Amino acid sequence: MLNRVRAFDHVDRLRAQVRPDASAAVLMVRMLRMREVELSFGYAAAEALTLTLETLLVEGLRPGDTVVRTGEHDLLVLLADLRGRAHAALAAAKIVRTLQAPVRAGNGEIHPLVVVGIALCPDDGDTPELLCRRADRACDDAQRTAERIAFWTAPAIPLEAIQHALRSAIADNQLQLHLQPIAAVADGRIVGYEALSRWTHPRLGVVPPALFVEVAERSGQIGDLTRWSLNVALRHLAELRQRDPQVRVAVNLSVEVLQLPGFVDQVFDLMRLWRVPAGALELEVTESALMRDMVQCERLLATLRAGGVRIAIDDFGTGYSSLAYLHRLPVDALKIDRSFVHDMANDVRAHRMVGTMIELAHDLGLKVVAEGVEHPASLQQLEALGCDCVQGYLIGKPGAAEDIVAAAGRVVAV
Repeated sequence: MLNRVRAFDHVDRLRAQVRPDASAAVLMVRMLRMREVELSFGYAAAEALTLTLETLLVEGLRPGDTVVRTGEHDLLVLLADLRGRAHAALAAAKIVRTLQAPVRAGNGEIHPLVVVGIALCPDDGDTPELLCRRADRACDDAQRTAERIAFWTAPAIPLEAIQHALRSAIADNQLQLHLQPIAAVADGRIVGYEALSRWTHPRLGVVPPALFVEVAERSGQIGDLTRWSLNVALRHLAELRQRDPQVRVAVNLSVEVLQLPGFVDQVFDLMRLWRVPAGALELEVTESALMRDMVQCERLLATLRAGGVRIAIDDFGTGYSSLAYLHRLPVDALKIDRSFVHDMANDVRAHRMVGTMIELAHDLGLKVVAEGVEHPASLQQLEALGCDCVQGYLIGKPGAAEDIVAAAGRVVAV
């Protein structure tokens, strides 16, 4: 807390010094994978690494710029007299380059990984705490970029308003479940659906799924949101299986929820409640999330799979450890990320990569689902490559679960 108070004092002085013809920036520099450094090299080595990077950072900045350590492995950088947003981005990129060189540790080397979140002063906040919080939040976005830097961006809807409203929406069953069809490439038959949560608030309007899922993760509500989605998806699946006993439903699952005490048992309880056989449920987990705690996730997924639940790796190809860990994971299917499918028609490399992924999956006895199929040409290419299933607007857009169930009933009646 004392470090934060000290940081706030420095930010307050920075705000007071901003000239009308210039700007300033608050940069949060976060060191990633430090837990791995502690376990592999020791706590002293991790502390030494932080001090080394802090020294390199101070040496690489201009006279008058300030570095303040705010956490165990977090540094706050205050930049005055900037020539706008581009100047701040250049400074952040320089920080990433400066701090990525290997550092000796005993008989080995540590390869640092840092991200930088940027909040502009005074544009992004009128108090020191708000500027620090927004730079800190931008660090989360920076982890998802190739450059490892990100500016704070104001959400279309205030996050605080979403957080409070989401709790009531889940409790009062105000969310909606949509289903997007998944088709077999061989004959075009609908073999399953992906369950997607949607939310229209009476005052806030349509809240983008990515936004309220992010809020749920940050506020500790992701467990409640996932249980709601799972329960409603299984209820509709039970109805769909009365028309087609082979149909399945896929539900997205975060690693945080997977690791909640008792969650695995709750999955089995809900399947018994709705009398849905285990093989009809598929849980999708992103590969990048799995890498955070491979040992624990592997054990929990194995328990689910032993009970008959299918496991799929979502957004396959976007993570960084797929091949190293794929043989260990108890999975049934891979879902190729839409970015590869979208580029197939005009990019030879993307086409070859998709073909390689499909071949790899089949060699491991896994099924393959290609996401984001929007054009007949993409479908034809996937068929030629031996892809098992496809999902995307060409097959069908997500629709309200009630409408999907009703339509399935009308098709059978015909």
